[in-house]
Amino acid sequence: MDLDLSGKVAIVTGGSKGIGRAVALAFLNEGASVLVCARGQAALDETIAMAGTAAAAGRIAAAAADLTRGDAIEQVVERCRNTFGGVDILVNNAGSTRPGEFMKLSDEAWMEDWSLKFFGYVRMAREVIPLMQQRGGGVIVNVIGTGALRPAAGFMIGGAVNAALNHFTKALADEGAKHGVRVVGVNPGPIMTERLLRFLPPGEERDKAMRRSTPLGRAGQPEEVADLVAFLASRRAAFIHGANVTIDGGANTGLMG
Repeated sequence: MDLDLSGKVAIVTGGSKGIGRAVALAFLNEGASVLVCARGQAALDETIAMAGTAAAAGRIAAAAADLTRGDAIEQVVERCRNTFGGVDILVNNAGSTRPGEFMKLSDEAWMEDWSLKFFGYVRMAREVIPLMQQRGGGVIVNVIGTGALRPAAGFMIGGAVNAALNHFTKALADEGAKHGVRVVGVNPGPIMTERLLRFLPPGEERDKAMRRSTPLGRAGQPEEVADLVAFLASRRAAFIHGANVTIDGGANTGLMG
């Protein structure tokens, strides 16, 4: 399926590894230009190197940035505008939230995680919408997580942030429509990333845990999430707006999501 992303310009936050890297490579394979940003330059360099297999010479750039800072977000967006001429697609993906026991999580822990993931998404969206308007519209895809749908005491910060981002996605869609900007969310479940592996036991126990993680008997792959994001960012999904789409192998059995 041709997603007709040739000539489009995307910013992918958290593009140095995992889902973000897979999304960036998927966009490149579809003909888009991509600016990836994350805190670590070395991992961003690895993404740039991997793009060589995507025949993407001249269509990828990287910016190391701390997205808890408003000025850093402004600089990332300006770098994209200067390099590629504007912004058509934003994939908010940067930032993870920590697990932990409620009574042991400090105010600082809560504030740090909200600052990076929630407010990072908010600020980045606010910064790109005017540029999208200049190009006749755009798409924002928020990569969130199923923690919003499955409250758990051991993942309270993450669940709260994700629930807020599900709400933000729908509210931003209402606002975005005024500016020609379509907004959707993606809620991945267990996806085979470095972060997931850190929470699993080693060896054979890890394999068992992975088989138990979803009714399909496996975790998802970053590329599977990337394919969904690329589709949602394309004209093929032009009537999908304000939706939060779950991709979790059936792990969430609730009626919502």
